[in-house]
Amino acid sequence: MSANAPIILAPPAVMQAWPPANTINPESQAWKMLAWEIPLISITVFVVALRLYAKGVYTKHGLGREDWLIVVSTMLAAVMVTLQCFSSHYGWGIHLWDFAPVAAKYLAPARKLAFAMEIVFILSINLTKLSILTFYLRLFPLGVVSIHLHRLIYVGMTFTVLAMIGSLGAAIFQCTPIQHFWIYNMKGYCYPTFPAHLATAIINSATDFYCVIVPLGEICGLTKVDKKGKWIILACFALGAVVCFAGVIRIYFTKLLFHDNPFDWTWDSVGLYISSALECTLGIISASVPALRPLFTKSAIRDTGDIESSSHRKRRSDARKRRRTPNQAPAQLEFMTSAIKEKDVSDDTATPLTSESGTWKSGRGSETPRRTPSRWTPKWI
Repeated sequence: MSANAPIILAPPAVMQAWPPANTINPESQAWKMLAWEIPLISITVFVVALRLYAKGVYTKHGLGREDWLIVVSTMLAAVMVTLQCFSSHYGWGIHLWDFAPVAAKYLAPARKLAFAMEIVFILSINLTKLSILTFYLRLFPLGVVSIHLHRLIYVGMTFTVLAMIGSLGAAIFQCTPIQHFWIYNMKGYCYPTFPAHLATAIINSATDFYCVIVPLGEICGLTKVDKKGKWIILACFALGAVVCFAGVIRIYFTKLLFHDNPFDWTWDSVGLYISSALECTLGIISASVPALRPLFTKSAIRDTGDIESSSHRKRRSDARKRRRTPNQAPAQLEFMTSAIKEKDVSDDTATPLTSESGTWKSGRGSETPRRTPSRWTPKWI
């Protein structure tokens, strides 16, 4: 097609039914993007800054991999929101029939912004999920939790990476050549975008639910913490539920834009952009809330910064020590109960099986006579 040919934004029958274009003061809902997204990204940046301060100052381990992932995700989210707000200057937010008279001037930059926003959103939302799953690996180390939880986390990370690669490929190569996405008069072909966008939105929402549900069993065992810790846990799950709900809303706007009303995409895209920013920013906030606990706890327990009870922390520390010293003799294996110890601390016949006894390798220990059960002996002895 010639570069000077008129731009066809919709089928001729649809364009003939359009009302007269308003080129002076067209109706616009671009203000909704500004009203929603500027406060959202401002709160997100503030929360992430508090997270970095809390982790860098009040914890021994400092910043971890999950923190750097969330920093990159926040930067990408800020870029996405900036592009979305800037797109209102190129016609996003007005009706397509009002956009038609200026399409020759604004269509190419508007479509370029849409192309960039889609790629940045995919990267940001998936890096947030990888940050959450990486945090789970540190919060629930092997030796404290079952290996099955780690397998579920690694499955989630693998699926997230594959979904990110697939979504990026579908977004970048949706038109052949790629430039045909924003140059309408170029000779080329674009595959039907609705199935790909709908599948991407559904997979994205499914991984949101997965990140919320996978640690549920272990987190239920961490509820024996202080009152502030319980509120933090409840806040995390509440925000996670809101993120999942935002993903469902994004599926609705995806269907509205690409299927129900595909010939007014400059107007309906505002809802899709707001839901995308909502899902992206709330995901970052929900991933950062657990790291804020050191700011609201006493200084004596700020050394870990984890939402966990003292018993869970001790088991995790013991598990790390066992992994660091795999070739040493096993810890003292005592076949005496605490009740017997308290009652017969001076009884020489009750000898524990230790590495110093020299018989721990055989597995039988010293010859200790069997005690007659008494009222002090638990039923399982």
